[in-house]
Amino acid sequence: MLNIAFNLGEEVKLRTVPFKLYSLMWEKYDLSAINLSLANWKTIKYLNEDATDFNADINLLPNNKGGLYMFSINCPVIPGRTEFPAYIGRAQFTENQNLKKRCKEYFLKFSREDERPKISTLFHYWANELYLSFMPLDDNDQIIDFEKKLINSLLLPFNDEIPEKEIRDAVKAFEL
Repeated sequence: MLNIAFNLGEEVKLRTVPFKLYSLMWEKYDLSAINLSLANWKTIKYLNEDATDFNADINLLPNNKGGLYMFSINCPVIPGRTEFPAYIGRAQFTENQNLKKRCKEYFLKFSREDERPKISTLFHYWANELYLSFMPLDDNDQIIDFEKKLINSLLLPFNDEIPEKEIRDAVKAFEL
């Protein structure tokens, strides 16, 4: 019995993710220029059943636009209420980049490499529960601005790069 409890405790500890829930940060950044309601995001299951390839819905991502995207870990216990945002990012629309290409890079490159340890951890522990929400946008300057504001206000557990120096310093100083 003790061994089972130990193993369970060890496994749970490996999957512990710190969330920072600070409402003043949510209010600090003006995001009123974009309607972030769920109706404007499309959500897909990111990987197939055995997490060896993309879910067929990956083809719903546009390759002629940039935009914002967010990975979330979706727990089926209370559908719609146990979905944990994990990472937010951006894809600018350029000759060499678009929303579809950028979102696919996470699985093709970062899921198996040590280049981005937090992203590797995300895929290692939650590949089967990983969902991708995306919002296509046209203006690259807006895309950059909105991503910065969202990262700074949400402080999601798998985002390493925090744009605002004051917040980045606080996270570093207090090991948040």
